[in-house]
Amino acid sequence: MYPPEAAPPEPPTTLLESFDSWAQLLRNGEPPAAVQTATPATHDAAAAPDAQPYRPILRRPLALLHVIDDGRDDGETIRLRGDHLLIGRTEGDMTIPHDITMSPRHALLECETGGVWQLSDAGSAGGTFVRVLSARLHDGSCLQLGATRFRFDAGSGAEPCLVELQPDGDGTRHICRQPLTTIGRSGAVCDVGITDPFISPLHAELRHAGEGWRIENRGLNGLWVRITGPVKLAHPSQFQCGEQRFVFVPLGS
Repeated sequence: MYPPEAAPPEPPTTLLESFDSWAQLLRNGEPPAAVQTATPATHDAAAAPDAQPYRPILRRPLALLHVIDDGRDDGETIRLRGDHLLIGRTEGDMTIPHDITMSPRHALLECETGGVWQLSDAGSAGGTFVRVLSARLHDGSCLQLGATRFRFDAGSGAEPCLVELQPDGDGTRHICRQPLTTIGRSGAVCDVGITDPFISPLHAELRHAGEGWRIENRGLNGLWVRITGPVKLAHPSQFQCGEQRFVFVPLGS
C-alpha cells in the first residue's frame, strides 16, 4: 500500500504576504489547462467525478525554474529533478557570470521533507528579493520598485521615510506621510517622485494603520521585498538575484 498522505507543510516563516498572481508573473501566457480525458458513453458523469490526473506519490515533487530573458516574460526553463539548486555568479548549479551585482553564491532553492520548496539567501551582498502584492514594513525593510532600491526607516522620534539606496551609500530620503503616501515616476502626481523609467506613474501606495506600515503594489514592474529568512514557495513565485529575475513553478501543488 502507499503510505498515508503527508502532513500539510508548516506556514511560511516570513513576513511577506500575498505573492503576485500567475497572471502577473507571466503576462503573455497562462499555465496550461489540465488535460481533459474522454468519458465513456456508458459512464454517468453526474454520478461520480473522474479520476485525478496521475502524479507520483512516493518521490518528492519536481519544479520548474524559468530564467527570464532581458525585457521579456519568458526565457530558459530548467527542470529541478534534485532536492536543491544553488544560484550564483560563479558558483552553483545555475551561474550568471556577467551579472556583477550577483554574489558568487547568491540564493538556494531546496525541497523540504514534506515536498514544499523554499527559497533562502546564501549570504549574498545585495540580497534576494521576491515579488509580492503587498507587505508589512518594519524598520530596515528593503524594497525594490522599478530598478530603484529603498530602505524603510521607521523613524525613532522622527517621521518615517524611504531612503534611496545608491552604490556609494544612502541617497534621497522621502518622508512617509500618514495615512497614505503614493510613490510613482517623476512628473506624475504622487507624493514621492522617482526618476526611474521602470517605475509606473503610480507604482505603490504606502499606508499607515493601527498595525503599522504596509506597502501595496500598483505598478507594472511589481513590488519586490528583500527576504530575511527562508520563504516557502508553495505556488508560482517570482524572485530576483542581482539583476536577474526568475519564475519558480512547483509541480506538486
